[in-house]
Amino acid sequence: MKNYIKIIAPILLGFFFIYLTFEITTPEERALIWSYIKSAKIEFIIAAMAFGAFADIIRGFRWRFLAKASGHSSNLLISIASVFMCYSSNLIITRSGEILRATVLSSYNNIPLGKTFGTIAAERVIDMMISFIILVLIWLLQYEVIVESFFDDNFLFFIEDNILYIVGLAITLVLLLSVIFIKIKSVKKFFLSIIEGLLSIVKLKKDLPLFILATITIWAGYFTAFYMIKFSISEFSIIPTELIFPAFVVSVFSISFSNHGLGVYPLAISLFLLEFNINTEIGLAYGWLAWSCQAIITLIFGGLSFFVLPLFNSSDRNG
Repeated sequence: MKNYIKIIAPILLGFFFIYLTFEITTPEERALIWSYIKSAKIEFIIAAMAFGAFADIIRGFRWRFLAKASGHSSNLLISIASVFMCYSSNLIITRSGEILRATVLSSYNNIPLGKTFGTIAAERVIDMMISFIILVLIWLLQYEVIVESFFDDNFLFFIEDNILYIVGLAITLVLLLSVIFIKIKSVKKFFLSIIEGLLSIVKLKKDLPLFILATITIWAGYFTAFYMIKFSISEFSIIPTELIFPAFVVSVFSISFSNHGLGVYPLAISLFLLEFNINTEIGLAYGWLAWSCQAIITLIFGGLSFFVLPLFNSSDRNG
């Protein structure tokens, strides 16, 4: 039952935010939003999708450095395909993509599953660090509205009032996991392989500069894809260029709330831009176009990946 809840809840949340979008807009405003979307210049939409796809391809390329650092070789095409399969799976079942990606990388490259989980977790650590750096940049640029939205006072007061319960729960979980880790040999072996995968970051050595360059390229690609949307509709010219970067930050954090940001992503961008007196129709049109570009490339390349990978012979699975 819990598994069904984990699957259904994010989907329902996404549709709830779509419903909420309908509730806060009039039929006339929705018609205007749709007219904006239909009038978008195709060359900038294609450019946005191209930059997004390029970033995902580089993500697949970057993972190979972690595989190499953990002592394994990997096929580039399989590594790239696993990224698109991951994101397309997340569109349907949130967080399922990471499991699918780790399984694909493990089975096609003959790498222990724990290690692939570990290397993917290592990537997540890098992404979290980048997100933190972006937040620091936002703070340095004095976008107080963004910072305050991420660190709500009520949330901080809740932590302060319940700190003993939170610490107690954390200690209990650590003790419980420690017992499981020590008592069950197979679990111990699996977690050790995950730790080994995580530690692959510190084993990059001579590949570290290329890994860093790939990471910068990935995020530059995602941001450029988001920025391209600004030029797709003439009405978007009222959005100040200096707001694009913080709006991008909002989009990054909104993706995790539902299936790849379904419903949440456009509304979050709209609400942010509304703080700077950009009307709701413009904000929603920008958000839906940006989200749709990601969703389209994810579905196209994800679908191709699901079709192509089974065609690989076992002799082709290492490279």
